[in-house]
Amino acid sequence: MDGRSWQPERPERPTAAWEARAGSPAEPASGAERLPDRDTRADADARDEVDGVEPAGAGRRAQPPPLQAAGRRAGRALRRIWTRASRARRLGLTVGAVAVVTALVAGAGLAMQPRYDEPVRPAMLVDDLRGEPTTTVWQTDLAGAATPGMPSGCAYYAFAGMVGDDALVSAQSAEQSDRCGGAGGRLARVDADTGDVVWSANVATALGRAVRSVSVTPDADGRVATLVVQGDTGSTLARVDLRTGEVTDWSASVESTDDDLVTRIEEVSTTTVLVSHQPRSRFGPDGSGPTTDEDDVTRFELRVLDDLDTVSWQGDEPSQATVRLVDDEFYLLTTAGDGSRVVDAATGDEHRLPIDDDTYGWPEAAGDHVVVTLAAPSGQQLVAFSQDRPGTVDWTADLSGDASLIVSDRCVTITSTVASGDPVVAGPRGSDDAGTAEADEPVGRASVTCLSPSTGETVWSTTVPVASGQTVQSGWNPSPSSPFDEVQVTVSPSNGFGDETSTVTTFDAGDGRVVFEATLPGYSAPLAQGRTTVYQQTFGVDGRLAVVALDRSSHRELWRTSGDDVLTYQFWGQHLVVVTRDGIVRRLGDATAVVDGA
Repeated sequence: MDGRSWQPERPERPTAAWEARAGSPAEPASGAERLPDRDTRADADARDEVDGVEPAGAGRRAQPPPLQAAGRRAGRALRRIWTRASRARRLGLTVGAVAVVTALVAGAGLAMQPRYDEPVRPAMLVDDLRGEPTTTVWQTDLAGAATPGMPSGCAYYAFAGMVGDDALVSAQSAEQSDRCGGAGGRLARVDADTGDVVWSANVATALGRAVRSVSVTPDADGRVATLVVQGDTGSTLARVDLRTGEVTDWSASVESTDDDLVTRIEEVSTTTVLVSHQPRSRFGPDGSGPTTDEDDVTRFELRVLDDLDTVSWQGDEPSQATVRLVDDEFYLLTTAGDGSRVVDAATGDEHRLPIDDDTYGWPEAAGDHVVVTLAAPSGQQLVAFSQDRPGTVDWTADLSGDASLIVSDRCVTITSTVASGDPVVAGPRGSDDAGTAEADEPVGRASVTCLSPSTGETVWSTTVPVASGQTVQSGWNPSPSSPFDEVQVTVSPSNGFGDETSTVTTFDAGDGRVVFEATLPGYSAPLAQGRTTVYQQTFGVDGRLAVVALDRSSHRELWRTSGDDVLTYQFWGQHLVVVTRDGIVRRLGDATAVVDGA
């Protein structure tokens, strides 16, 4: 952030407006000195008014300070004016004094208004709902639009992404039965501003098969999307025209012609599709699996997304290998067979990776590098591979055995228990040897460290308190469409929530300063962020979901809302919506206007 501050601009004539103007924060003016008692003041005034003569010698009064003397003279003058003024003039003086005091109070109030940092990426911000969103802006029956005629309870509706200002939602099967049939094969595009259903598509009908679920990967231009369609066993590909909802079957281009093999779409990037073919015997009657043994192999293929008939690379590799498609590079990590390699998906060229031990984590993109967590004698080792020079290790970092990480283009954030230097639990957390500390007492600490994705150097590091029986998790704020500008660390109960709370601390990814902190009941996860408001989603002991809104400046809670029939709270673009279990989606709003500042 560049240090500038954003303040909401006063709207001209809002119905109900909330504003936070900011000047330089000022301390309240100190109160005037206590006035003398009434009788004493009257006597002093009488003495001062006798021809202006002052006592002399030992009886002479001490001279007041010049400012105090001037104040007394001004007070006497005002009293003379008030005494001699007519009733009309007194009324005028009273009105004028009230106006002056009102202006001073208003000015002091504006000076003390909160300040809000200007966001780095304003496009990621959502609506500011300063009051509890009890207003239904619009309501749409997704069940009726996306799954007409489907029996109740057969499907639930999941947010699949945004295309412009519209939301894509998919019906996911909640029950596999003859009563429900292929409940999961529906897609719909909904205008997030109005709730209008732009189109509804039946993927199951277009492909002529039962469908459990559909995931959507829109192309960069937002006109067409790739669909990964999960069936009873295995998965396949389709395409959908995002403007019309027309579905095109692409299964013939990727599926094996051998009936004894099950085809699965492992991953899809903007350029490449990773496909696997495995024996049907590895899968259970209900499609569960696959179950593999140590010596099993699987046929993997890389296909060009724009031309699925073109296979850029294929190989029979150990089935228990870690495989990951990162942009246009395919990482295959294994100690068996030909060992670990990275494959250029465009050319099929292979590059050896210097990995001779088991891996703990998935390969993940971090800026211009791909990082992998490996097993090490003293714990773990973080290895960063160059994307420009495949197979080249640019930097490494030693991690403790319990360390976890999340990555982005700004930070490789590592959280781990502090083993020394800070108070720690006497025994394992949750054991009888954990000491006599109360459950909510901060008896331990966890470190939070940001490493540069380019160099591996420490950008900033800090610690957070962790009570006995609690664990630390890091995530990007907000989620799921995160700008990766802030790192959120949640310290929450390890098992049941009970009456316990979660402490949420948000750090600026650039310098590690704390930009937000709050304590909430149960488990909390980031939901979204507005210019002046932070939204958290909480999960209570009763399993109920709730949304809590907090002010970004004061961190005070503004409101919270929940419902017994709520399936999810989500932000569709900028707007907060709630999806109920019966397939009804409502956009929520309040009557408070927050005006965008210049």
